[in-house]
Amino acid sequence: DVTVEAHTSVFTDPAMLPLLTRLAEPACTSGAVSRDQADEWLTEQRRRAEADRFLLAIPFFVAAASA
Repeated sequence: DVTVEAHTSVFTDPAMLPLLTRLAEPACTSGAVSRDQADEWLTEQRRRAEADRFLLAIPFFVAAASA
């Protein structure tokens, strides 16, 4: 038997902005986005936080199985 559940955590607190920076850095390093693209995106997220329009949703998938 296999079960999978999805749980989504939603954050609106600007204190979560450092997490976005930590997520953007590997994207730059891998070449998925340019430094300019990442900086522009992070600047936009900071603007949203200042305007009380910040939203971060993180889905978590939990899977379990038994034989």
